[in-house]
Amino acid sequence: MSDFRTPPIKRHEALIPLSRDHYVGLVHANRMKKSATADRVARHKAIAEFLDAWKSEIEPHFRDEERLLIPLIQDESDRRRLLDEHARLREGAGRAANERKSIDPDPGFVEGLGRDLEQHIRWEERVLFNSIQDHATADQLEHLSKLTAEVERARNRGRIGDEQERSGDP
Repeated sequence: MSDFRTPPIKRHEALIPLSRDHYVGLVHANRMKKSATADRVARHKAIAEFLDAWKSEIEPHFRDEERLLIPLIQDESDRRRLLDEHARLREGAGRAANERKSIDPDPGFVEGLGRDLEQHIRWEERVLFNSIQDHATADQLEHLSKLTAEVERARNRGRIGDEQERSGDP
């Protein structure tokens, strides 16, 4: 039996926090795509959960990528694509807020937004991040590592247990 799995991409430590953020986006992209063929209640739920993640995680992630990665992107078409896709996904989040208010959110829109988010993340992981790793200098990657470590510390990953431990709450 053949194994057609794609081998894991070797990610530079400087990009790992941004790569880790992509998991949230992929989860919501998948939920939106699946909800498109379900009932309106499922679409409402998928949109609501996406908008919560958008506000707390996805939009801040976009701002971090733009602030940290734009200076490292050598190819102008990659720089333009990153900014254009972020803008298009921001517009999609705005429309999602309006769709959330509708009685029956448009299945085509919900599926399309999920697909667009997934494709954007896959492009960043497979193309953009690899290009940055290949072309950035060691000093640039070292500086990026420090900046993304700060980003990682600001994220709320698994902190509930840490906060409870510090406060003495069970």
